[in-house]
Amino acid sequence: MQWRMRALCAAAVLLTACVPAVPYGQEPAINSPAFAVRIPAPGRPGYLQTIKFVDDGMRYVDRDSQFFISPAGEMCFRVRPNYPEIIYDAAYRNWCIYPQVVDRVEAATNDVTGINEVRLWCLRSYPQCAHAPDSGWVSNNISAGTVDYLRQRAAVEDLISIMGGNVRFAQPPSGYLSNTGEISPPR
Repeated sequence: MQWRMRALCAAAVLLTACVPAVPYGQEPAINSPAFAVRIPAPGRPGYLQTIKFVDDGMRYVDRDSQFFISPAGEMCFRVRPNYPEIIYDAAYRNWCIYPQVVDRVEAATNDVTGINEVRLWCLRSYPQCAHAPDSGWVSNNISAGTVDYLRQRAAVEDLISIMGGNVRFAQPPSGYLSNTGEISPPR
């Protein structure tokens, strides 16, 4: 009787050792194609090619910056802080945003640094939707320096669409600079 109890205990221990740590499978990897829920528009690059295009544009300006899709399905930008800083405290930070809460994507010029940017804005119903996972900071937008910022904006808009978001193609209010640098006429 005692040997049966030992055999049952040994079998129970072996069975628990064989159970996977994650009962529902592994979580998606960085840049996982699992987050591509729509096909790209005809003639446009696919999901992984668009991610690489945005990442390459950012790295051309700053080799230590990065763009990737997190395992949770967020678009993440690894960028330097864009606020006045101490020269030795210029740590890069990951800023992430879900594509479904992006209101608009803006191609912006930066007259101070001379580096053009792509800026993603949160929906008004989801203010402070951009966050830095490592620090807990939140914001209502993300800015990333990039080369060929107009094409980068279009690529980010395409990626948002592929990932299930609906970006708004907003016209600036009259009298303000548009994304192309032209002043829109009064309505």
